[in-house]
Amino acid sequence: LKATARATVSGRRAGPAGGGQAMATIEEILTQHHFMFEDSFKVKTLDDSRFERAGRIDCESETFGNDIELDINHMIFPVSPGDLLHVAITDNVSPDRARKLSTAYDHDKRLLGQSIMDHFDYVMYGKVYKKDDDKKNKLAVVHASFGGLLMKLRSDPTQLAEFHVAEAIYILVRKVHRD
Repeated sequence: LKATARATVSGRRAGPAGGGQAMATIEEILTQHHFMFEDSFKVKTLDDSRFERAGRIDCESETFGNDIELDINHMIFPVSPGDLLHVAITDNVSPDRARKLSTAYDHDKRLLGQSIMDHFDYVMYGKVYKKDDDKKNKLAVVHASFGGLLMKLRSDPTQLAEFHVAEAIYILVRKVHRD
C-alpha cells in the first residue's frame, strides 16, 4: 500500500445505516481511535525541485514544539506553503483494531469496510527505520520510510515514546480549512 488519496468526508456521519443504532460523528470516531501521534502543522516550505511527482514539505506545529519533514506525492495531494495540515500516526487502521493488516489486499475498502482512513485526504503505510532519543536536550527524532517517501518527525521524547524501529505505521494527513 503506497500513498493514496481519499475524499474528505467533513461533516458526514459514519456508522451502520438503519437498524435504529445511533451513528457516530467523525469527531467521536477520531477521538475513539488510538493515535501514536497527532498534531496540526503549518506548511513552511515545499521543495519539489528534485522529483517530478514528489516534494518535501517542512512543517511547524501550530500548538506544540513539533516539526515534521515529509515527502508527499504532490500530484495526488497538492499542498502549498501556508496550508494547515492535521497529521495523525497510528499502527492500525482496522475499524475494530483487533485485525492486523499486512497485505495490500487487507486494505481493500470492500474487505476492510469503514476505517479511520476514510476521514483523511492522504494516507501512507511505511516503517520506522531510525529513532534518536536525546533525553538531555528533551528531543526525539523518528525517521520513517513510506515506500521511499521519507518522514522526519521531531518532538518531545514522551510524545514519541510509542515509536520503535522496524514498526509498521500509517501516516494520515488532511487539510484543515479555516473558516
